[in-house]
Amino acid sequence: MIDNFKTDLMLRTAAIPSEEILKAMGYQKPTSANFERLQNVLESPEFGLDDSGFDFKYSSEGFLRALCTVTGMGMPLADQRITRAKKYLEEERTAFKPYIWIDTAFQRKSQPLFALAVCEHQRYLDFPKGFWRLSMDRQLGRAQCKVREHIYETGGDLGIWGEIQQYWFYYKKDEAYLLAQNGEVLSKREGPVPNKASTSQEIELITSSERESMQ
Repeated sequence: MIDNFKTDLMLRTAAIPSEEILKAMGYQKPTSANFERLQNVLESPEFGLDDSGFDFKYSSEGFLRALCTVTGMGMPLADQRITRAKKYLEEERTAFKPYIWIDTAFQRKSQPLFALAVCEHQRYLDFPKGFWRLSMDRQLGRAQCKVREHIYETGGDLGIWGEIQQYWFYYKKDEAYLLAQNGEVLSKREGPVPNKASTSQEIELITSSERESMQ
């Protein structure tokens, strides 16, 4: 998201003392929180639009628009860039994020549900932001590399979950490639893995109860 608009905005703000900028935006006595927010917006690849932070004066978008105005940015261009950034963030919010689920053919015996809930994250491998935008071939290739790295790092042992049998690369909801420990594609599958579904439901009950007790 870094482009000429961002460079221009940073150059314009660098030429004006931060206190003057904030006062021109309506902050009569800028606080440390105001200065921090200004800095965060300038450093953010999405201009702070992905931040839910706000104050009594501006929303995230309102803050950015006010900043553009007081620094003399052309608003037609600013509107165009803000619209593009918002579209990008909405796509990121709604897109399915591919992940790898690690299959150990786990069957619960005497393991405490609380212990399983704490270790649940061990069964998943995530990808960097924007990974879903890659072509399917590139996604699969990186998933295969991640599988090989993971099996090397763990030695095939996933602790409380047992020995790793295979990996499921979910590139869409309920659509996955089954990968061997060496990353080789074994097959494709549609629908959730039964072992994953049943165990996760038990854990979700426990984690939900725990959250309720903390409220």
